Order: sequence, then structure tokens, then C-alpha cells
Amino acid sequence: MKEIEGQLWIENIPVINLAREYGSPIFIYSAEQIKRNFGKYQSEVGRNDLICYAVKANSNLHILKLLSELGSGFDVVSGNELKRCLKAGADKNKIVFSGVAKSNEEIKLAVENEILSINIESYGEFQRIAKISEQLNKSVNCALRVNPDIAIGSHKYIETGSKTSKFGLDSEAVNKISDEARDNKLVNIASVACHIGSQISDENLILKSLDVICEIADNLSLNGHAIKFLDIGGGLGIQYKDEKEGDPGILMAGVKNRLEGKEYKIILEPGRSIIGSAGILVTRIEYIKNAGGKKFAIIDAGMNDLIRPSLYEAWHEVKELENREISSDTYDLAGPVCETGDILAKGRNLKILPNDFVAFMDVGAYGSVMSSNYNSRLKPMELLVTGDEIEVIRRKETFEDLIALES
Repeated sequence: MKEIEGQLWIENIPVINLAREYGSPIFIYSAEQIKRNFGKYQSEVGRNDLICYAVKANSNLHILKLLSELGSGFDVVSGNELKRCLKAGADKNKIVFSGVAKSNEEIKLAVENEILSINIESYGEFQRIAKISEQLNKSVNCALRVNPDIAIGSHKYIETGSKTSKFGLDSEAVNKISDEARDNKLVNIASVACHIGSQISDENLILKSLDVICEIADNLSLNGHAIKFLDIGGGLGIQYKDEKEGDPGILMAGVKNRLEGKEYKIILEPGRSIIGSAGILVTRIEYIKNAGGKKFAIIDAGMNDLIRPSLYEAWHEVKELENREISSDTYDLAGPVCETGDILAKGRNLKILPNDFVAFMDVGAYGSVMSSNYNSRLKPMELLVTGDEIEVIRRKETFEDLIALES
């Protein structure tokens, strides 16, 4: 995204042109920004290391296809995310399956497709995998996802590495699975995984978790397991406001230093840092309203479209699409949803009038993918822009779509 003579552009197209042609609210993504963000990782990893994009950040098939063509692998957390990746043309040998509640059907799907790794998160899950692999008479590669008890200081909802988290294995479970898997001819423990959370600005926290899983991997190797990969997760943050952006170069330099003399390959699971800055949400000002001594800009996008501000109190920059020759004022931007919490931004200084458009920045991650039909609202259209080419990668829903499963 860039500004030229007071107008916001996405690649070679003024965003206002897209808003007028396709309407609002609408998610728009820059293919070039996605490529640039992925390249920051690609230029730093070793030849045998693997970047597995975290599909949960944005699972649009067209974006997955673009990343697959760039050489990305994928980190999935549901059977349907796995199906999305396969449909998008992903290499099944570059897919890892995380998540704490994998069903029998999901594990069967993963085993049958011979993906790179199923990340085990409990002893019960190990037992289920062992039973299914025996029923199918197919071997399966697995990782032990461990819980290192590391706090990252971000929002409590996106911290996943503390000892009270639902994610990962403690040392007792690791040892129990290690002993039983050693004698199992179908379940291969080939990796140790860890993911401590999201929006991390200090690369040293991930390096600290690497120290933990490296020690566990060494012990597993001594116990008879052929450990090939160390999966250090994702979570590097982006700059929404004044946060420090995570740096893949600093992270990988630290990884290489710590693993000198060892032959482990690294798996990374970046999501937000690849797609976050590549997306915007364009919305129209419906009304300007005075209430309680403040001004509200009532917009046509709500918490059902972008839930991060309501759920996490997240901050997204708001930009006018055109530079209006009017005086600015301070507004809270409120959506149409019938909830007091449907405020997408507070105290923003803007030059706007009714029917103007504004853009919420950096919504590529956890934007459209977390949208809902609350209040029977229709999910927005999504566009992917490549240079001066526009591709509709998700059409706007219709009322008929909304009620299709109820008819």
C-alpha cells in the first residue's frame, strides 16, 4: 500500500476505484506484499529448512495457491484446512497438522494423505494416532508439540506456551509417548515442535523455546528416535501501531548459531507476518453522528467483518482513500452490529463526510477468516490485486447463500 497525491493505492490501482466498482465492505490484498513478506523468510532459511504458512491466519484458496507456488508449506489446524491446502495444490510432504482436538476423521485424512507431520498434543492423541495407523496399516510421521512454559507478553488470548495453556505436552507426557512410540513400528517420532504464541516482537523468546526443544530432541534421539526436524512455530509480530516488528533475519541468525554442529532441519510457521500487512478492509461512512460529547462515524463494516478490535482491543490504522479539502475531526468508528462493543476504532483524526470511504490497514491476518454472519450480515467480497490486475477471490455472499443450509 502507498499514498500518491493524497490517494491510497494498492499496487498500481487507486483503492477508491475498487471501492466504487465493487462496493463495500470489501477485503483487498496485495499479491506483491505477500511475496515480499514470504521472501523475508525464504532468503534466511537453510536449503533443507521449511516455511509452513499458518493457514489459520487467512485460508483463502487463492492465497494458499499463491504461497504454494512460491514454495511454501502449510501449518493446518483442522481437517478442512488440510483439504483447502490439497485443493490449492500444496505439496502434501510440506504440511504439518497442529491443534489439540483432532478427530478420528481428521487424523485418518492426514494419515491417508501421508503429510509431513501430525503434531501430537496429548497422550490420548498419540493413542488415537497409533490405533488409526494400525487400522490403515500405514506409517505416520509425528512431532511432539511441547509446552516450554514461556510467556511472551502479548494478549492473553494469543499466548500458547505457558504451562496452564491447553496446548502442548509436559515432560511426563513426552517421556510416556517416547517410550511407547519407540516400540511402535508405524508411528515415527521425527520432530519436536513448539509454538509459544502470536505477535511476538522479541526473537529471543522463540530462541529460548528452541533451546528447550533442542534438548528434548537430543534426549529423544538417545531414546532411539530419529529426530529430523525442530519446529519452532511462528508468531513473529507486525507493526500495527508502535510495536516492534519481528525480524526473520535476526531469528534465523540466532537459530543457526544455536544449532551449530547439529543436523536438525528447521520448520517455521509464520502466518500474520506473511499476510497481515498485505490486506486492507475498505468501508463506507454511512452517517456522522454526535452523541455524548463525541463524534461517531457510522460505517458499513462491523465486528462481524473485523472482530480483532472488539475481541483483542486491537488497533488498526485508518486511512482516508482520498485527501478531502475539509477540516478534520476526531471520530470513533462504529459498525452496524447491534452490540455496544461494535467499535472498530476510537479517537481517530479524519477528514471525512458521509458516503466517503476509509480503509482499515493490516487486516490480512485474522480479518476475513474470523468474520461471521452475526445479525444475518453477509460476508464481504475479497479481491487480490497483482500490479494492475484484479481477481475476485471470494464473491460477496447473497441472502440465498446465508439461508442455504436452512432451506
